[in-house]
Amino acid sequence: MISQSIAKRYAKGLFAVGERDGKYKSYLEELEGILGVFDREQRLKKALMLPLLEVKRRKELLSDVMRSLGASPSVSSLFNILIENNRMGYLPTIRDVYRELVDEKEGRVRGTIWAAYPLEEASRNRIADVLKDKFNKEVVLETVEDKSLIGGVKVVIKGTIIDGSVKKQIETLKENILKE
Repeated sequence: MISQSIAKRYAKGLFAVGERDGKYKSYLEELEGILGVFDREQRLKKALMLPLLEVKRRKELLSDVMRSLGASPSVSSLFNILIENNRMGYLPTIRDVYRELVDEKEGRVRGTIWAAYPLEEASRNRIADVLKDKFNKEVVLETVEDKSLIGGVKVVIKGTIIDGSVKKQIETLKENILKE
């Protein structure tokens, strides 16, 4: 919970700068790109995120990385502040919160849809269209395959759970039978 509030502070700060200069979307792309590099280059990630090196050395390394990736001054400043405060570990959460801020600004909401079998594009789009009417926002769904559902789908968007899976229907039927 504390990490979420810390991440929110940094994400909101960068977002405010992005709104002011009109680059909030490109800052998200930069964050995702840099975190992608960190995922591929684990040694670099450890060198920057773990306080094994002194702050000055980590900042020099970060400066080289930002320059080679062509990072904007605003994103570079965020990373410098995170290193100074030993908060580089919050980066994935900062990115997630920042993405939510961008989605909110763009009138979009993200969710996850679980299906027992691979979901066809047309089916996912139909579900997204129905949810668009419910949430009054564009809906972007990430698909996850879950064989335990037996059939049907389960959708989670911003804490709202819509469970139309066969597994849930069987559980409900069982509860109703046991009540009688």
